[in-house]
Amino acid sequence: MAVKVKEPYFVDDLVVYFINEEEALVTDYDCRWELKASETSCECCTFMFRSRFTPGFACRHIEAVKRMKHHSPAE
Repeated sequence: MAVKVKEPYFVDDLVVYFINEEEALVTDYDCRWELKASETSCECCTFMFRSRFTPGFACRHIEAVKRMKHHSPAE
């Protein structure tokens, strides 16, 4: 799926807003937190800690970015 930069997409309880072709701002639907995420990295604490011990770990923000780039949001 080709994503449009600067257009919001809803993925479950997250809003994914691509700021360029590789990175997106990912926000909970209630706007509590806005994090920068890509297919390989995220600013969230879960990713920062778990990725150190689990190679290839992907938090829900990374999964939302991947889902938008490779699949449809309703899958």
